[in-house]
Amino acid sequence: MWNQKITEEHRKKLLLAKNAFSKHMTKIKFEVSPEELSSLHELNDKTNPEKLEKMGGAEGLAEILQTDLQMGTRKTEKERKYRDRKKHFGVNRFKEPEFKGFWPLFKDTFDDPTLKILIVSAIVSLVLGVTVEDPKTGWIEGTAILMAVLIVSFVTAINDYQKEKQFRELNKVKDNITCTVVREKQEEEFEGEGEKLAISIHDIVTGDIVVLETGSKVPADGILFYASELKANESVMTGEIKEINKTPEEDCWMISGTEITQGEGKFIVTSVGKHSQWGKIMEKAKSKEEVNTPLQDKLEKMADQIGKLGLWSAVLTVAVLLAKWGFRLYTKLNEGEEFVFHDLVEVVDAVIVGITIVVVAVPEGLPLAVTISLAYSMKKMMEDNNLVRKLESCETMGNATCICSDKTGTLTKNEMTVVAGYFFGEKYEEVPECEQFDEKYLDIFVRSIALNSKAYFHFDEEKQKDVVMGSKTEGALLLMLKQWKQPFNKIREEQENLIAKSIPFSSKRKRMTTIINHKDGYLVFCKGASEIILDKCVMHVNGENLDSLDEERINKLKNVIEGMASNGLRTLCLAYRYVDKNNFDNFLEEDPEKEIETQLTLLSIVGIKDPVRDAVPQAVEDSKSAGVTVRMVTGDNIVTAKHIAKECGIYTEGGLVMEGFDFRHMTNEERLKIIPNLQVLARSSPKDKLTLVKHLKEMGEVVGVTGDGTNDAPALKEANVGLSMGIAGTDVAKEASDIVILDDNFKSIVIAIMWGRSVYDNIRKFLQFQLTVNVVALSTSFLAAVSGVGLPLKAVQLLWVNLIMDTLAALALGTEPPTKDLLKRRPYKKDASLLNGIMKRNIGAQSVYQLLVLLGILKFGGAFFGLDPLVAEEKLHLDCIVFNTFVLMQVFNEINCRKINDEANIFKGIFNNMIFIGIWVGIIIIQAIVIEFGGSFFSTTHLNTFEWGVSTFLGLLSIPLGFVFRLIPAKGDPQ
Repeated sequence: MWNQKITEEHRKKLLLAKNAFSKHMTKIKFEVSPEELSSLHELNDKTNPEKLEKMGGAEGLAEILQTDLQMGTRKTEKERKYRDRKKHFGVNRFKEPEFKGFWPLFKDTFDDPTLKILIVSAIVSLVLGVTVEDPKTGWIEGTAILMAVLIVSFVTAINDYQKEKQFRELNKVKDNITCTVVREKQEEEFEGEGEKLAISIHDIVTGDIVVLETGSKVPADGILFYASELKANESVMTGEIKEINKTPEEDCWMISGTEITQGEGKFIVTSVGKHSQWGKIMEKAKSKEEVNTPLQDKLEKMADQIGKLGLWSAVLTVAVLLAKWGFRLYTKLNEGEEFVFHDLVEVVDAVIVGITIVVVAVPEGLPLAVTISLAYSMKKMMEDNNLVRKLESCETMGNATCICSDKTGTLTKNEMTVVAGYFFGEKYEEVPECEQFDEKYLDIFVRSIALNSKAYFHFDEEKQKDVVMGSKTEGALLLMLKQWKQPFNKIREEQENLIAKSIPFSSKRKRMTTIINHKDGYLVFCKGASEIILDKCVMHVNGENLDSLDEERINKLKNVIEGMASNGLRTLCLAYRYVDKNNFDNFLEEDPEKEIETQLTLLSIVGIKDPVRDAVPQAVEDSKSAGVTVRMVTGDNIVTAKHIAKECGIYTEGGLVMEGFDFRHMTNEERLKIIPNLQVLARSSPKDKLTLVKHLKEMGEVVGVTGDGTNDAPALKEANVGLSMGIAGTDVAKEASDIVILDDNFKSIVIAIMWGRSVYDNIRKFLQFQLTVNVVALSTSFLAAVSGVGLPLKAVQLLWVNLIMDTLAALALGTEPPTKDLLKRRPYKKDASLLNGIMKRNIGAQSVYQLLVLLGILKFGGAFFGLDPLVAEEKLHLDCIVFNTFVLMQVFNEINCRKINDEANIFKGIFNNMIFIGIWVGIIIIQAIVIEFGGSFFSTTHLNTFEWGVSTFLGLLSIPLGFVFRLIPAKGDPQ
C-alpha cells in the first residue's frame, strides 16, 4: 500500500522540482509555460527515469499538481469544475478527423465527368438557342438543364453532408467510455480516501487519480503509485504482445490506450489528450478511413453493371438520332438547300439526351440508399439500446444464424441479491437476521466481505438511490451487510491500510483473495466458486465453534450447493484463515496461491438470485422463429446454468448441456459432432467460448457473440458480430466488439437482428423500384428514338425523374422501420443474390406494363386525347401526358415496392413511416406544380381534368396489377 508520508530526501527533491517546474503556480490558479508543460509531458518517457526522480516521484507530482494521492484533486474556488486544469493542461479529447462542410461537398459533386459534359452541352445549347433559334425563348432549355443539374448536385451534397454528420456523431458516442477516479468528497472535514466516481474519460484532468482494475483501458498518461498484481498489455504502443508487470518501483509509467489484463492499481494523470502518447500517435493519423460494407460492395458492382448498360443505351440512342439527322441533312443538301448553323441544334439536343440517359441510368442511388438506410438504422438502433460501432455489423446481424449469449446481465437482470444460504453451520431458505450469530465470527464474516471486495455504492441523482459500482456479485454481499446495518464503509476506511496483498478475481482462478495484517500474523479472506473454495476448506464455523469438515459434512454441503443451484441460484463460498507470521515469513514474496489459499475455514455459502429478464423468454422464442439458434455460454455451474436456460427457453428436451472442462478435452471431430445439439456450455472459460465460435464459423454459421470481460475480447473479435455489454462490459470488450448493447439486455440483441434484416430488405425494396424505372426510362427513350415518334422525355424531365428515383426514393424506402414479420423468416444465405425470383418477376411485369402504356400513348394518344402529333404545340401536350403518366406510375409503384416477399397487404405499416408518406405526397405535389407551372422550363403544359384523371388512373392501376402479378409463381430466397 502506498505510504502517504514523503521522505526527507524526497522533500528536498520536491522543493527543487517545484522551483524548476513553476514559479507561478498557486493554490487558486495554474500559470504554466510551454516549457513547463513540455517537461511534464515528457515524464512518461521510460528511457529517461531521471526526469521523474527529479520531480520527486508520484508524491512530488501530487504536490506540484495540487493533488492528494488519497483524496484526489483538491478543491479550490476556481477548480470545482476543473476548468482551470483543462485550460492549462488540455482536455482529454483527440482532434477529430477533418469533416467536409456542405459547400466543399457541393463543389465535389461537379467532379463527376458525366455532369461536366452535361453542363458543357447545356451551355452550348444555351448559346445556340439564343444566337440561332430564338433570342426570346432559346435560352430556356439550356438554362433549365443547368438549373436541374444544380438541384441534383444540391440534394446530393445534402445527403453527403448528412452522412458525414452521422459518422461524426457515431465517433463521438463510441469513444465516450467511462473510467473510475478518486476525487475529494464534498464534506469539508473528512479524513481517509476520496470518493470514487465513474466519469467519462473526456472529463479526466491532469492531476486526477485514476483507479485501474482488470479490463480497464488506461485513459491518459500517468505515474503509477499503487499496484496489486497489476499487469498491462502495451502491444498497441510497442507491437509486442506481452503482459507487462506494473509496479511503482520498477515500471510505473502508465500509457494511454493500453489495457489492464490483471490486478488493480492507481495512478496520477500527467498528460491528457493530444499531449499523451496515444494522442501523439493520433495526430500522425488524422485521416478518416471509410470502409465499404459487404452490401455496399455488392451494390456498387451492380451499379457499375447497370451504368454500363445505360451507357450503351445512350450510345445507341444518340447513334440512331444522329443517323436520322445525318439522313435528313443529306436529303436537304441533295435538294439544293444550304447548310445553316441552326442544323447543329439537333446534334446538341441528341448529345444532351444521350448524356441525360447516362445520368438517369447510373444508379448512384444504390450506395446512397445503403448509407441512408444504415445511418437511419444506426440512429434508431441507438434508441433501442444498440450502439453500432461498425457499419457492416448492421447487415451481418440481420443474417446471423447463431447467438452465443452470456447469462448474467444479458439473460438475467444483473440485479443480484442474496436470498438464501448456509451461515455458520446452518442452512437458511431466506437470509436470516445477523443478531443470532456469534459476534467474533460475524465480525470476521463482515470484514471478509468489506475488505475482500472492490465494489462500492454510488448515489445516483437521477434514480435517487444507491447503485452498485463494480461487480454485481460483490454488490449483492454489500447489500446484505447494508440490510444487516453493518458498517462496512467504516471498516474499509479504517482497515484498508492493513491490506498486505490482494489477489484479484480472474476467470481462470474463479476466486479472489485478500490478505490483511492481523496481530502477529495475517488474516486471509477468500471467496469464489463454491466447489473450488469448498475443496480448499478443512474446517467450518459451526455456531460458536470450529469443527473439522469430514466426508459426511462435505457431501452435505455439496447437496446444499446443488440444491440452491437447481433453483437457479448462483452460489458463492466465503472462507478465511489465520496465518502466523513466524511460520510464513516470506509467503508474500512467493506465490501465495500455493502457500496460503489452502487449509481454509468455511464461513458461509450464499445463494444469489439474479432473476431472468421479463422480456427474455419471448425474445428467445422470437429468435428461434427467425431461424437463429441461441446458446448459453456461462461460467456458472452446470445445474444453475441448466435451470436458467430452461427458464429462458434456451434449453429444450433433447438438448445438450455440457461443462467447459469436457468440451475442451474433446477432439475437433468430436466437438463438431455435438455442437449442433449443444444448448448450454457451463463452467466455460473464455478460451472455450473462442473455440466454440471458431467451430461454428467452420460449420457455415453466421455467429453473434456476447461478452463483457477482457478475456472475452478474442471471441468478440472472432465472431461475425461481437456484442459487448454497455453496463457490465469492460473497455477492452467494448473496443473488440461491433455493437455495444447499452442495457445489457438480450431483447436488444433480437431488436438488432430485426434492424439488420430491415436494412437488407430496405435496400432490396429500393433496388426493385430503381431497376423498374431504369428499364422503362431507357427502353422508352431508345424505342421512341428508333420508331421516329420523337423523344417524349426531355432532358430536364429525365433529371427530375433521376431526382425522384435516386435521392427521394432512397430516403423513402431506406427508412422503412422493422416489423415483427422480419422474425418469421430464416436468415438469407451468404451467397444469396440481391435479386431473387420474386423481385425479378415484379420488375419485369411492372416494366412491361409501363412500357406498353407509354408506347400506347405515343402511338394512339393523339387520337384518344384529340391531339395532332404533327403540330408542335399538340406534340408537346402529348409528350407532357406521357411524362406525367410515367412519373405517376413510378409514384404508385413505389407503394408496391414496400414489399418484396409476395406479402398480400402492401399497405401494412405504411403509416409507421411518416418519411415515406411525406416524400410520396411531396413528389405528387411537386409533379403537379411542374406540369401546371413548369412551362417552357420543363417542356410541360397545362393538363385538363380528363388528362389528369387518365394519367392518375394508369398510375394507380400499378397497384391492383401488382396483386395480379404476385399470383404468378416465382422463387423466393433459398432457405
